[in-house]
Amino acid sequence: MDTPAPSSRIDSLDILRGLMALGVAFYHLSIWDRVFDTGTAWNRAVAFVGNYGVEGFFIISGFCFFHIYGESAWNRRSLLSFHIKRFFRIAPLYYVAIILNLLLSQARGPEPTARMLIENATLTFGLFHPNHSLVLGGWSVGLEYVFYMALPILTWATRRKAFLYLGLLALLALALPWNFGKVQAASLAGDAKFHTYVQIPNHAFLFLLGGATAHLRSLTARRLSRRLFLALGAVLLLAIAWQLPMFYDHFDILAGLQRFRLLGLVLLAVLLFAFFEVPEGWFKRPLVLLGDWSYSIYLVHPFAALALSQALPAETPTAPRFLGSLVLTLALSALTHRWIEIPAMGLGRRWAASLAKSPHNRHHG
Repeated sequence: MDTPAPSSRIDSLDILRGLMALGVAFYHLSIWDRVFDTGTAWNRAVAFVGNYGVEGFFIISGFCFFHIYGESAWNRRSLLSFHIKRFFRIAPLYYVAIILNLLLSQARGPEPTARMLIENATLTFGLFHPNHSLVLGGWSVGLEYVFYMALPILTWATRRKAFLYLGLLALLALALPWNFGKVQAASLAGDAKFHTYVQIPNHAFLFLLGGATAHLRSLTARRLSRRLFLALGAVLLLAIAWQLPMFYDHFDILAGLQRFRLLGLVLLAVLLFAFFEVPEGWFKRPLVLLGDWSYSIYLVHPFAALALSQALPAETPTAPRFLGSLVLTLALSALTHRWIEIPAMGLGRRWAASLAKSPHNRHHG
């Protein structure tokens, strides 16, 4: 859910990222407030949007970072600058979420032992197990950060685009045993399926899938017209509705052939938005803002739900409770983006720039 630099950003993909983050929040809030009965069409639709929104984050991240850094010549200075900016983009709001969980006694993830606190403070927990995160949904942040660590090697290794596609095929082959065996075979006792599903081998190919998508986009300057974008979008929504099976356990669509069918639809959504340039208009600014708030929406929505549950009487009907949580999520996300994310990103950019200018780094760059 990382936002690229303004000079290289693609507004349509930022908008898609924001819509996916809102979909994740919608999914969790609807489950917690029991808005839709299990197995109903709405319940299955929000399960798809919530779960595959996170899968979409990985594809978009791969796209954005290969789009920005795919041809970079990495050296000590550029590596240092990259990691400083990534850390200040992700860590501050993540730390706030951890502190709030601890202060409010919200059990998220494992016990906050010294080891878990160190892994979370250094954002290295994804290397050990993504579910070592102390934040709800933090497993995806752990996988993102592993990708950041590997990005310089990946971009160097895939400078020749044939190797990008070979790497994608290799990582896809690595995921097959997890997708068709390990996840489905995991015991339903406790969170065994979830702990198996989030592992790196089951998701790594998604980042290179985004990289391949970025390469395809770079091959042509042609973009979709608004009319064609809307028509293809409508067809894609119909295809999703047609492909979505009947299920009660939400993990039924996160493994096996169903996963690859639905991932294909998510990839088509990314391609659709990637090949469309959003025209100027009154609707563009709020949608781009939604993309800017995506990381905040992802981390903040559990606290909005908690605040509403404490503030509203127990007999409050489901619909107002759910809608109130959604509105509060957006309001809090606007605040955290303005007062935490933006200052932190600015600090990271300034620090990276000052280190790059230092005589020591010029000597070793």
